[in-house]
Amino acid sequence: MRRALWAVALLALASCSRSDTIVALMVVTVEGSLSNVASLEVSVEGPPENLRPQTYSRPGQQSIVFPTTLTGQLPGSAAGTVTFKVIASAADGSVQARGAAPASLAAGTTATVYVPLSCSPAPCKPMTQQSEPDGGAAPEPGCGNGVIDQNETCDVAIAAGAPGACPRTCDTGIACAPYVASGKACTLTCKPTTPSGANDGCCPAGATPATDPDCSPTCGDGVVDPDETCDTAIPAGSPGACPTAADCVSSEPCVVARLVSESTCSAVCLRTVISQQFSGDGCCPAGVTNTLDTDCPAACGDGVRGPGETCDVGIPAPQPGSCPVTCDDGNPATLDQLHGAGCQAVCSNANITDPISGDGYCPPGQTHATDTDCPAACGDGIVERGETCDPQSPDGACPDACPPSPAACLQTALTGSGAACTAACVSTAITACGPADGCCPAGCTAASDPDCSSTCGDGHVQAGEACDTAITSGAGACPKSCDDGDPCTDDRLLSAGTCQAVCVHLPITLPAAGDGCCPSGATFLADADCAPACGNGVVEAPVEKCDPAVAGSCPTTCPTGGSCTTVTLRGSASNCSAACVATPIVTCVNRDGCCPAGCTAATDTDCPIICGDGVVETGETCDRAITAGLPGACAATCDDGDACTTDLASGSISNCTRTCLNAPITACLSGDGCCPPGCTAANDSDCAPLCNDGIIEAGETCDPPTTCPTTCPDDGDACTIERLVGDPAQCTSACQHVPITACSGSTRDGCCPSICTAATDSDC
Repeated sequence: MRRALWAVALLALASCSRSDTIVALMVVTVEGSLSNVASLEVSVEGPPENLRPQTYSRPGQQSIVFPTTLTGQLPGSAAGTVTFKVIASAADGSVQARGAAPASLAAGTTATVYVPLSCSPAPCKPMTQQSEPDGGAAPEPGCGNGVIDQNETCDVAIAAGAPGACPRTCDTGIACAPYVASGKACTLTCKPTTPSGANDGCCPAGATPATDPDCSPTCGDGVVDPDETCDTAIPAGSPGACPTAADCVSSEPCVVARLVSESTCSAVCLRTVISQQFSGDGCCPAGVTNTLDTDCPAACGDGVRGPGETCDVGIPAPQPGSCPVTCDDGNPATLDQLHGAGCQAVCSNANITDPISGDGYCPPGQTHATDTDCPAACGDGIVERGETCDPQSPDGACPDACPPSPAACLQTALTGSGAACTAACVSTAITACGPADGCCPAGCTAASDPDCSSTCGDGHVQAGEACDTAITSGAGACPKSCDDGDPCTDDRLLSAGTCQAVCVHLPITLPAAGDGCCPSGATFLADADCAPACGNGVVEAPVEKCDPAVAGSCPTTCPTGGSCTTVTLRGSASNCSAACVATPIVTCVNRDGCCPAGCTAATDTDCPIICGDGVVETGETCDRAITAGLPGACAATCDDGDACTTDLASGSISNCTRTCLNAPITACLSGDGCCPPGCTAANDSDCAPLCNDGIIEAGETCDPPTTCPTTCPDDGDACTIERLVGDPAQCTSACQHVPITACSGSTRDGCCPSICTAATDSDC
């Protein structure tokens, strides 16, 4: 089945928003066989009126294979009841079939429409008469989504020849093994039936020319004659030998081997694959998961949350059923931990009740003294950073009055508030020249301030002077600086430049980080110049983790960590360093209960088997994360490119169970494209390939040459290189999509093979 892009044009479509558009998934079907259709004209009748018909065709006018799926985008104005019409035409423009189907469309949605074609002027060639009529029931809603859903045997949106594709014909080419079509669309299967009788071309098991005219009269002459698939006289193991029951067996649970026309020269080993979902038969059909068939493993990573799984790593976050990648619930009051791994990963978010400094949360009833994550609080009895006092502190009580100023040119005043823990006595220098107050401020003279000496500058220290500005050194010289070398004094030069200049050394009583002084009663919490004191009843973070004088601040045990987190008690209460430290486990170690990121069941026995981790593990036949072309990659198709093998697939890429069987074809059968050893053009038309006869035979990849590829389109996979091989004139040209398996280093090619890393490939 081929999916094409069908673009329905609308004159004003560019003005529509994407959320208003309608996606139409149209599945065009035909009852029987219609092989000469080169183009499909699609039109839509209904609102709006300006939709133009569109035509779809394959490159080189190749025949369109049915069923085929067309995807189109309609404007939101097309909402309502419309009719989809399809006209199928041959390469010469002659109409071969027509079809129409109504549909109800809604803006912003996707609609699946099934359009059955009726052939014109003659009926379509019947595929095979159905032995089990389906009553004309419409396909299930999921049919056409490219996925095998419940009760489906195939899907019409899966490309023809790919595992899970619906059969295009039930003709086996073997007269004694006729098959009939049963079901419709995504339930279509081929089931065996009984040959019609005499002169039906079938030589049944054990029959001879004497009992059945369809048996070869030359059977047993040691030569594979025309109308024979083998000869019973040819020794076993030799080309042309007839298969026996021992030759026609299958070890694959999804492959049924059936020996047709046993002991005759029409003997053929026919192998067919089981496509129906049936629990208990040992078969996991192609594209099926455990939720549909219990014979398929419940694979972690298959995108379905199955039995025993709390989540599935194949479901992308944040969709329901996806596995947690982080357990942070955004609530600082909880301890967030991840337990388990793979599809058993769960989060726990336990409430924090104990005071633990550094965890970012302050439990109710705790203070900054017991948990440094609690904010500083005025009235908690501790002078903390940003506070000058605390009314409950025995050593840092808030003042309600200030002592007299120690010098005439200083004014001491009470600032702040005790209720806000900002009360303090602050001394400021008088700077204004003014009335008699006993102070001669810097820059004032006797002319501007009566407290300044009128004899200042005469070289003598007169009465009322502390020094004289004319004396440059020694006794009587006025001071120019006042540093006494004590970090716990505030050194002030008052009345500088006057004959009243004097040094005042005020004791520092307020905590201030960076001045080198730790005032009496201050702690490290209020002043970084104070050394932390273990046992002083204050947790002085970040130097201290706890304080034994604060009840409950020093842990003696630690909470249990998550499966990949180790919580360890470090330090001791005696030096105020006791703390619970959580350390993530990052190393792959067996039997430690943890599966760290980057580890797999192959490197760590604690890791579950995950489909999609890039490693083929127990119970897997491949892994979908391995780049195509590398060992262990899941095959998207089981076609080995050999016309002389029957290619059968079982299992699914999604659950890493894809298995391919490429059974050799040994029978001389015309029309299967294979010329097995021992066959000739006399008994197998495939042994004489003729280019341009319209039949793809052994050694050919296309026919006629006009259908052969001359260029190879990009398959959309950055990890493949498109390569054209063969010659169209010889009917041997084909497109190969060669997997890129080498790391490109600093060269960017858009591909990161699963064996590469960022160090070896710049695309990773």
